[in-house]
Amino acid sequence: MLQQLSDEDHRRRLDFCLQLQDLMSSDDHFLEKVQFSDEATFHVNGAVNRHNVRIWGSENPYAYVQHQRDSPKVNVFCTISSQKFTVHSSLLKKPLLA
Repeated sequence: MLQQLSDEDHRRRLDFCLQLQDLMSSDDHFLEKVQFSDEATFHVNGAVNRHNVRIWGSENPYAYVQHQRDSPKVNVFCTISSQKFTVHSSLLKKPLLA
């Protein structure tokens, strides 16, 4: 669950920021056209999907935790823009992928 950063990552992030600054300075309405979105699945039994969440703590990160397989879950999709905040959710009784 670790991801190593390379020297190239810093340059790519800086380039992205500079590109956004250029777009914002050349178009006063640029941020009004941007929309952010994310999706997460919440298990009814309290299990956490490790691909969606990073948990920081002092306990052993290699400890095993048992959880119920194929438990009911709620899938939540949300979007944020300068105009609105939208949330869609659905109760999933079976896993998305078999």
